[in-house]
Amino acid sequence: MPTGRTLSLLGLTSFLFLVSTPAALAADALIVLLALIDGRRTRPPSASRRTPRISSLGAVADVTITVTNESARLLSLRLTDDLDPSLRRLPGPGGRDEWEEGFPVDIPPRSVLRCHYNVRPRARGFLSLGAIHLRTRSPWGLAWRRSSVEASDILQVQPGVRDLLRDRSHAIHRRLRAPGPRRNRQWGDGREFESLRDYVQGDDPRTIDWKASAKRRKYVVRNYEAERSQNIILAIDAGRHMRERLPPVRAGEMAAAAAEDGWREVVPGDAQGGPLDRERMDYALGACMMLASRAQNFGDRIGVVVFDERIRHVSPPRRADPPSLARTLAEVETRLVEPNYPLAFATLGRSFRKRSLVVLFCDIIDGSVSRALVQSLTRIGRAHLPLAIAIRNPALEAASARAAGNAADAYHRAAAEEMVQARATTLQVMRQAGILVVDTPPGDTLVRTLDKYVEIKERGLL
Repeated sequence: MPTGRTLSLLGLTSFLFLVSTPAALAADALIVLLALIDGRRTRPPSASRRTPRISSLGAVADVTITVTNESARLLSLRLTDDLDPSLRRLPGPGGRDEWEEGFPVDIPPRSVLRCHYNVRPRARGFLSLGAIHLRTRSPWGLAWRRSSVEASDILQVQPGVRDLLRDRSHAIHRRLRAPGPRRNRQWGDGREFESLRDYVQGDDPRTIDWKASAKRRKYVVRNYEAERSQNIILAIDAGRHMRERLPPVRAGEMAAAAAEDGWREVVPGDAQGGPLDRERMDYALGACMMLASRAQNFGDRIGVVVFDERIRHVSPPRRADPPSLARTLAEVETRLVEPNYPLAFATLGRSFRKRSLVVLFCDIIDGSVSRALVQSLTRIGRAHLPLAIAIRNPALEAASARAAGNAADAYHRAAAEEMVQARATTLQVMRQAGILVVDTPPGDTLVRTLDKYVEIKERGLL
């Protein structure tokens, strides 16, 4: 490729056409010939790339490209590489992405230079980084020599939980602050006796140990530990409703938006690592990851069922292993199809015989699908304990409360109100059928799921 110097020289020779056309053509031919010779003399440097193997959704990952100049002269070049569309390269200090245009690099003779840039994954899965492209300036500065280094690196993007745990005031952080492999005592209504203690006002009278109370001449109650080594089945709906992108809004923020009669859209994450609009699935998978970490402390076993219109993945209950689960969940992909709840729970019933806590991540909108969900959960509730985690759409709730300024707004509000009411009715039917329900804003999904899990363990419901 010609450089700016070559184009300038060709522009200057254009004045020769006023004097002699053959002389001008000869000068142009000479310049082009020199540029070709200069370009062929150019030997591009070697390049390689190093990327992290694993990253979290929304986190910043550092990529390093190493360029080696084995020649005896200074090399000036521009550098870039191919990225997966779901990887966003963050701009540099100047606020622009120099890598898109070609990052300028000067490498001294016989030396090695390392260049860095940051990327932010915007989707889960296995994201690829492709070939490295170089444009090396020729010795006389008349041409760029283009070259490519074939490279293939895979960045495994796992469900991220960092953004979902930004609220440090919540009680869940006190519970998770010092977890470890040791056996922690969790007092609750389980069946495993732990110790005796004096009765205090508010204790359940059913826990009074009458023999011990008679001996001590005062009321004594039994302490029980939360039950351990139980099965937790993560049932993940990968249908169209879980594909919807939602901002990480919490309950307090939803109330504030409703009070202001509107909804301020959250801008997708910026270079400073702001909040990302995520798929509903991403909130569910983040909760799955933290639930597995918590289950590890209880000694519980984790099984997984991923489904949409078909069964996509089934893994039997095994000792909770968060890294292994993260690799499994990184491959979960939502599809624009209706979930087949009867098939999913029929498969679950055949695959998991032991009584288990079945945690279903979903949303309730469509009437026919909701009826199939309620029937399936009620049927599975005869052998297992079903828990439905329903993740709301904040924009839909805001639309149902927004003032109507014209006829179109009135129709939009009426449609939104109908959907919100249908959803509330379905959730109420599920509760009346004995199904445990957690109705949560997107940003509270992780925290409320863990709260409910700990409550189930402490009360011995499973």
